[in-house]
Amino acid sequence: MFNQIEVKEFLIKVGKRWLFPDLANKITWLVVSIGGTFLLTPVVLKQLFYNWLVDTINLNAGEYFTFAELQSDSPDYIIGTTLIILGLLHNITNRYFLYKTAVTEQQELEALNEVDRLLFKEFLSVFPSNSLSIELLKGHDFGNSYHENGTTQLDIFVNTWNTAEKEFLDVTLETPKKELWLKCHKFVYELACGSHFIGTGPLLTCIPDAYRGTDNWPQHVDDKLKMLNDLATECYELHREFVLLSRRKLKC
Repeated sequence: MFNQIEVKEFLIKVGKRWLFPDLANKITWLVVSIGGTFLLTPVVLKQLFYNWLVDTINLNAGEYFTFAELQSDSPDYIIGTTLIILGLLHNITNRYFLYKTAVTEQQELEALNEVDRLLFKEFLSVFPSNSLSIELLKGHDFGNSYHENGTTQLDIFVNTWNTAEKEFLDVTLETPKKELWLKCHKFVYELACGSHFIGTGPLLTCIPDAYRGTDNWPQHVDDKLKMLNDLATECYELHREFVLLSRRKLKC
C-alpha cells in the first residue's frame, strides 16, 4: 500500500508533530483544552462551578437537585489525560490524512506534468526556436522575397497542432499555445493570400509583378506588407513566451 519512502517521510513528519503538535485544528484544541482543565483544576473549583450551574438551573426550573459530597480535592487525572491523548491522536490522524492527500495530489500533478513534458518536447521537435520559420518570423521584411522552405515548420504547426491530442493538460500552457496557433494560422492565411512565386520558384514575393523592382507601390501594398510584418513579429514573440513559460512550468 505504501512504499518505504512514503513511510519514512510520514514517520519523520509524525515525529515533528509529536514534538510540535498542530493545535490550530479546532477539535484538537477543544479536546486538549478540556483535558487540561480536568488535570489542572482542583475538584474544589470544579465543585463550585457545578454548584453555580445547579443553582442557575434551579432558579429557572423550580426543581431542586444536588451533587454528592466532595470526596477528594485531587485533579481528575484519568479523564484529563485521556482527553489530551485523544486530542493528540486526533491531531496526528488529521495530519496523516493531510499528508496522504498532499502526496496523492503531488503524484497526480507529476503525472500530468510528464504528459505535458512529452508534448512540449514534441512541440520543440516540430517548431523549434532555431528553425527557419522562426528566423523568418523574427527578422524578415516581407517587402523582400523569401524562400518557400521558410514556412515549413510554421505550416506543420498550423496544420497539425489544433487537435485534442496536441492539447496541454495544464490550462496555463494550453491557453498561450492556443493563442500562438491562432496567430500563426492567421499569418499563414494572410501570407498565402498575399504572396506568389517568382517565376517557377522557389522564391516567393508579396509584391505584385506590376510593382516589383520599383518603389512606386500603391497604399494597399504598403498596408499588406505592414500587416504581414506585424503578424510575423507577434507570432515570434508568442512563440518565445510560450517556450519560456513551458520550460519554467515543466522544468525542462
